[in-house]
Amino acid sequence: MQLFALVNKELRLLLRDWHALLLLFVMPAVFILVMSLATQSSFAAHEGVSVSYYLLDQDRGPESASLVKRLEAMQDFKRISADDPESELIDRVRRGQVQFIVRIPAGFGKAMSGDKPIPVEMQAGPDVEPAVYQLFVAALRGALAHIYLRVAMAPFQAQMALAGGGGLDLDTANKLLDDQSLYKVNGQNQRPSSVQQNVPAWLLFAMFFIAIPLSTTWVQERQQGTYARLRSMGLGSRALLLGKLLPYIGINLLQVILMLAVGVFVVPWFGGDSLTLGHAPFALCLMALVVSFASVSYALLVANLVSTSEQATIFTGITNLLMAAVGGIMVPSFVMPPFMQTVSHYSPMAWGLQGFLDVFLRQGGLKAVIPEAAALTGFGLVCLAAAGLLIRMQKRR
Repeated sequence: MQLFALVNKELRLLLRDWHALLLLFVMPAVFILVMSLATQSSFAAHEGVSVSYYLLDQDRGPESASLVKRLEAMQDFKRISADDPESELIDRVRRGQVQFIVRIPAGFGKAMSGDKPIPVEMQAGPDVEPAVYQLFVAALRGALAHIYLRVAMAPFQAQMALAGGGGLDLDTANKLLDDQSLYKVNGQNQRPSSVQQNVPAWLLFAMFFIAIPLSTTWVQERQQGTYARLRSMGLGSRALLLGKLLPYIGINLLQVILMLAVGVFVVPWFGGDSLTLGHAPFALCLMALVVSFASVSYALLVANLVSTSEQATIFTGITNLLMAAVGGIMVPSFVMPPFMQTVSHYSPMAWGLQGFLDVFLRQGGLKAVIPEAAALTGFGLVCLAAAGLLIRMQKRR
C-alpha cells in the first residue's frame, strides 16, 4: 500500500511538470524525425544522388566518351549538366552547391597509350567530407583503370581474335563480385536506412535524460520537507528507491513505445523510411527493460549526489552528452580512432545502442543481446546500490 502511494505520488508530480514531459517525449521525437530525414540520402540505396559533380569533356574522343559513360552508370554519383563557363562551375563547387568538378583535357585519349599520359583533373569543394572525397576518387580511379586496361589490351585482343581465341572481355570482371548485405527485410538483402540507426541512438539519449525530472523532484522533496516526513513515517531507503524506480521505468518504457511508433509511422509520413523492428520481440522487450532500469538507477544516483535542481540539470546534461559522444550516439564508433573505440566500450549508452542494433539490424535474438543486457543490468545495480548507500549516509547526519 505504501509503495502504491509513492508510485501514485510520482506520477502526479510528473504529470504536472510539462517541461519534463516535453523533454522526455517531444525532444526525442523531434530528434528522430529530423535526423532520420536529414541523413536519409546517405543511407538509402535507392536515392543514389547524395554526391554530385560537373563533368567537362574537352577531349571528345572514344576513351573520354567511355569514361563519361562509366561515371554516369554509377548510381552513387549524380552528374549535373551545365553549359556555364568553367570558372562559374568551379565557383559553385567552392560554394558547396556541387561537390566535385571533373575535367577531361584535350588529347586525353591519344596520350593514354603513350609514355606521357595526360591526367584527368578533379577538384573537390572545401566542405567535402574526407570519406566522400576518398569514395569519389576511388570510383574515378577505377573507371580510369578500366579504360586504360582496355586500351593497353587492344593489340592483344586483335591478335587473339585472329588466332580464334575470342579475345578478352574486361566487362566480365564486373560479374566476378556478388555484393550482399547481411541486413535482410522479409528475406531480401537490403541496406539499412537512416531511421534504423537514428531511432535507437536518440531514444537512448532521451531515456538517460530522465535523470533531470527525477532528480529535480527528489531535490524539491528534500527542500520542502516531504522527504523528512516520509522518513519519519518509517519508510526505508528500499521503499523510497522503489517508489521512484517503478514509475520512472514505466515512463521510460512508454518512451520506447512512442519513439518506435515515430520511426514506424511518423517518419514515413514525412517521406522517410519506415523503421523495421526485427524478428525478436522478446529481445527488443528485454533491451527496453534493462535500458530503462539502467537509466532510472543512474538518475537515482544523480538525485542523491546533487543538492539543487540547477546542479541536477547541469550534471545530467554534461554526463549525458559525454556518454552519448563516447558511446557512438553522436559520432559512430567505427570512425573513431582506436583509443576512442576502446573507451566507447565503457559507455552505458554504447551497450544499449549495440543491443538495439543487434535486434534491428543484425537480426539477433535473446542470445545476441544477453551481453549488453547483462552489462546494463550490472550498471543499474551498481548505481542503485550507490544511491541506497548515499541515503543511509544522509540519514546518519
